[in-house]
Amino acid sequence: MPTINSIKVHYGEAQASLLNQLFDLPGRAQQLDISLSATTQEKMARKELTAVKAAEAAIFLEGERARLKTEYIALDLELRAALEIRIEEIEQELSPKNASFRDYAAAAEASPEALLVAMDLALASGDEDAALLAFAAGMQRDLEAVTSHGLTIRDDWAGLYSELSEAAADLGLDPGDRWETLAPPTPSKFDILNAPQSDINFYGTIR
Repeated sequence: MPTINSIKVHYGEAQASLLNQLFDLPGRAQQLDISLSATTQEKMARKELTAVKAAEAAIFLEGERARLKTEYIALDLELRAALEIRIEEIEQELSPKNASFRDYAAAAEASPEALLVAMDLALASGDEDAALLAFAAGMQRDLEAVTSHGLTIRDDWAGLYSELSEAAADLGLDPGDRWETLAPPTPSKFDILNAPQSDINFYGTIR
């Protein structure tokens, strides 16, 4: 079962891979095959031919950047969905399975001291459900003493609670804004035409 951390790492690596592909695009643009007949190329001045190929390279680069951005945003949506599924799993694991409405109502009214005693007695007698009821009441009511006690005596609860805390951490910018912040801009036709010769070769050598 994937953890919150492993989910974030998995999708983070997938998104990083998409960003890295941007740096491969100029090399791919260099390999573009512009379909112009030999006769047409002979009739065009070298400057005109250079402009046509630069325009094609710019269109290719812009299209590929847009495609990668779409995939990046889609991965972000998948990440959020995967996190929601894991959060639901954790909440189920930290919830009593057979508690009644009356049990929940009593826990909601119990003092922190009573919840602490109930938790310890339940665990001592092997009543996991009753212990989880007291622990869940502590979390829902923001009773730090009750929650901390449960995390101290049960490592498995502590691990699940830690995952919930990590899941609550802000994922940061909107994925589209994050992409624009991290991704290098796409060279325009003007950029390609006015780049030094070595850069022009990089985006598409004119033969």
